[in-house]
Amino acid sequence: MERRRQIVKILEESKQPVSGTVLAKKLAVSRQVIVQDIALLRAENKNIISTNKGYLICSDSDESKKTQRVICSYHTKEQIREELYTIVDLGGRVRKVFVKHDIYGQISADLFISSRKDADEFMRRVEQSDMRPLNCLTDGIHYHLIEADSEDLLDEIENRLKEKGMTGWEKQRRME
Repeated sequence: MERRRQIVKILEESKQPVSGTVLAKKLAVSRQVIVQDIALLRAENKNIISTNKGYLICSDSDESKKTQRVICSYHTKEQIREELYTIVDLGGRVRKVFVKHDIYGQISADLFISSRKDADEFMRRVEQSDMRPLNCLTDGIHYHLIEADSEDLLDEIENRLKEKGMTGWEKQRRME
């Protein structure tokens, strides 16, 4: 019980995801114990999100303070870095990516990309993997949940992506 309280405290104090390995080292237990503790904390309704960089804890009050918008994107695998740079350079944060698949429905992944460094790390994983990004499942059309400090910033991000030919609203409508 005390260890789980410590996990929550560590996650609440961190602005970045904390890996299971880091939590295990700080608490002198195995990573598997951390995975089990996270499952128990979630069962207690703690809003802990797993990302490819580690765990985050989100409070409902955090979400209500943020301005978010879903943007439909359309581009090739080779343009992913340019898309991410465009978003973060204008002050946006990419929270999620998702696609609408004809067979499986909505498939999504948490990204939490808020800087060029995060984008480069994501691209490193894409380039080193044998797997394809989600947009490859839907001929380039995908969606991002983007977060920014204001609606004006979200408008600017969407307009810049449109100028670069990377928005997919028109393409999506033609496919429906």
